[in-house]
Amino acid sequence: MIKFIQFIVLFILQILFIPLAIIGFMPMMYKEMKVSKKLGASYTAGQAMQSRWIMHYFKIRNYEATIKFIKVYPCESHFGFMAFMGAAIIANRICGYKPAFASIPEPGKVTVSTVINARTNYFDRIMEKRVEQVEQVVIMGAGLDLRVLKYTKFEN
Repeated sequence: MIKFIQFIVLFILQILFIPLAIIGFMPMMYKEMKVSKKLGASYTAGQAMQSRWIMHYFKIRNYEATIKFIKVYPCESHFGFMAFMGAAIIANRICGYKPAFASIPEPGKVTVSTVINARTNYFDRIMEKRVEQVEQVVIMGAGLDLRVLKYTKFEN
């Protein structure tokens, strides 16, 4: 019954948000496809940030540094994401709706839409356990991954 209510709430909000979602989609895609190409920025590096943006706004994990960065990064549109995902975020706040791509799957139940979230959660759990035991962490192919900032001691 709860899933049905969540679906109804999302459905109503999505209908109301269709114009805003379309408006938001345009700067989002323009910045990702055109601006990133013009600036020579990696499109896939930005994709890593998007999953953390989603997890932040669906209250799965706190990625404040990623949110601050996306707001000023010329190749992503914070407004576009908010407009495009607004109905789902509001449905999440009203009735707890959470789309599959905004969840962390159980081990062995990872799908194409949840693989980045599962990988992110796995890395974060390791860092949380071991952060005091290491001096340096190198993340190969991390793209624009800012989540390590929360484990960093900012010393001069």
